[in-house]
Amino acid sequence: MKKKFVLVIAIVLIAVTTCVLLVGCAPKSPTDFLDKWLSSNSKSMKSGDTVISIYGNVAVSKSKVGNEEFVAYTELDGDTLNMYNGRNQNGKMVWSKSSMTMQEVKEMFHLEEDLKNISDIFKFQMDLNPDEFKDFDKDFTKIDGVFVGNEDGKFKGTTIKLSAKEMVVTVGEGEKAVITTYTIGCDKISIPDEAKNAK
Repeated sequence: MKKKFVLVIAIVLIAVTTCVLLVGCAPKSPTDFLDKWLSSNSKSMKSGDTVISIYGNVAVSKSKVGNEEFVAYTELDGDTLNMYNGRNQNGKMVWSKSSMTMQEVKEMFHLEEDLKNISDIFKFQMDLNPDEFKDFDKDFTKIDGVFVGNEDGKFKGTTIKLSAKEMVVTVGEGEKAVITTYTIGCDKISIPDEAKNAK
């Protein structure tokens, strides 16, 4: 009987500890989430028919325009950024590749600070700025677990759902709504040989 009691107490303690850890990991605001997302080694972002995933120093972007599919791999190898672009033509993926130094990337974006990794590059390409939500508590009201932009503010028509690993931002309503999902964590990215062997 005493062993069963000790076992039950142990299970309860594990459950309580797990809950506390999960709550502790949950972001308090979009700024908090985006800071974690940007510093994460693996992540993805989906908006419409475009999905961008980053794993370490390799990224892949997949998009669809009409019936055409586009795939772009970006790999940081030392100080060189290798880019492999694929386009589905008549059911066959046609690849091209190009390279540039990180200094050239820095000059292209007119940046003063150095770029250290793939995430830094995509941060500027996607114009991500966590400070955009610095007045989050004033700009949003939580309704049924969803943060809704206040009617009299700059985020009117915007909703945000937050969890420990995902943030879903919806701008607008109905068919015209733009939904962007940020996810912490993604599968390892492998660049296909046909892309690496492209001319």
